[in-house]
Amino acid sequence: MTFNIQAKSYILGAAALFTFASLSGCATPAAEDDQRFVALSAKLDTLVENGTMPGSVTTIIEQGKPVYHYVNGYQDTDSKTAMTDDTLFRLYSMSKPITSVGIMMLQEQGKLQVSDPVSKYLPAFKDSQVYVSGDLENMVTEPVRRQMTIDDLLAHKSGITYHFTGNTPVHQYYRKYGVKRDTPVGTLPTDGTPARNLTELAERLAAAPLLSQPGETFDYSYSTTLLGKIIETVTGERLDNWLENNLFTPLGMNNTGFFVTGDDLNRFVTNYLMTENGLKVIETAQNTDYKDANRLLDGGGALAGTASDYVAFATMLANKGTYNGKRLLSEASVDALFAPRITIEEFGNDAPMAFGYGFAIGSPDTEAENFMPDGSFGWAGSGNTVFWVNPETRSLVVFMTQVITPPPFAKQVPFRQYLIEATAAEAR
Repeated sequence: MTFNIQAKSYILGAAALFTFASLSGCATPAAEDDQRFVALSAKLDTLVENGTMPGSVTTIIEQGKPVYHYVNGYQDTDSKTAMTDDTLFRLYSMSKPITSVGIMMLQEQGKLQVSDPVSKYLPAFKDSQVYVSGDLENMVTEPVRRQMTIDDLLAHKSGITYHFTGNTPVHQYYRKYGVKRDTPVGTLPTDGTPARNLTELAERLAAAPLLSQPGETFDYSYSTTLLGKIIETVTGERLDNWLENNLFTPLGMNNTGFFVTGDDLNRFVTNYLMTENGLKVIETAQNTDYKDANRLLDGGGALAGTASDYVAFATMLANKGTYNGKRLLSEASVDALFAPRITIEEFGNDAPMAFGYGFAIGSPDTEAENFMPDGSFGWAGSGNTVFWVNPETRSLVVFMTQVITPPPFAKQVPFRQYLIEATAAEAR
């Protein structure tokens, strides 16, 4: 499939403050850009031309200065609707760092401590059981050796899992009993009815067996989703309202939220699945659940937003907690988010990778395998959105596209490689 690529490229001049603002009016032709970025633009265009992705929005800041912004391809390939700066993306798991920051803000306000047991806020978790042996219908379980904590949830070492990350009896339990939200990611027609809301999902998670003892292993999971329920419990507010008032509005993230309705659907990117026969449409503005006012508020994977909104969030982190001169989070809390808590042995990465509170931690090994640059902190989403920040160099990368890549395609897409090739040398 060949497309007539719609592209915009910007090289931005020095900024007095490390903040991200509107890019209009300060563009220069791509031919005048740093040659690293000329090459990057060409590679991104090729990915659209060969049908690897529908389009993308990419922003790079180095040494506190925006240096690259590129928009190419389409938000919908069938209609040839161009990708724009206003395009809304499903953030999927790039929602997780946002919710993790929310938890740290509440700790600073004295409303919780990350060392608190989850059962302090959600009592049903006090008697959690852990899978030991047996099949789905004949499980042997044991009590937790210690209470699951908020720290465990932040670092995905709670013992909770996702329905789509394996096929153990615990994963089978999640599927059979609908321990999940309604999402196209990993869903099978034989799955039980998904939870209708955050409260119901929390109840189902509490009743489900844990995959491992709390604190022992990294299991990618609904842990961050549960953090959203804890935010609701300690604040007395719905998660969407609390995030808007305490994080999105202060950061100017006016295009980020759990719902896409009305005219905004016209800028909502089509969701694609990579297959052997090319990109397959799996969700559109017409059939998306983002229109549903009653959809489950999953702080671990259900936000949508623009690339520029996420750059604002990433900028705050790269600034060690400040944005536009206002402090949202202390440096100590940012350091806590980025401190290694557990090791990820296998999650698309070949080398072991440290993980903090919602953020993976780059190392020389992860950079060598083109997964994450050394000294960076970030995460990604199922739709191949990805970001990382480096507070020491005041640098960041935010890349947005919308294509889900199940095995074996997940390790074949070169998005991270191209971004690292364009930026890692400068960071050193």
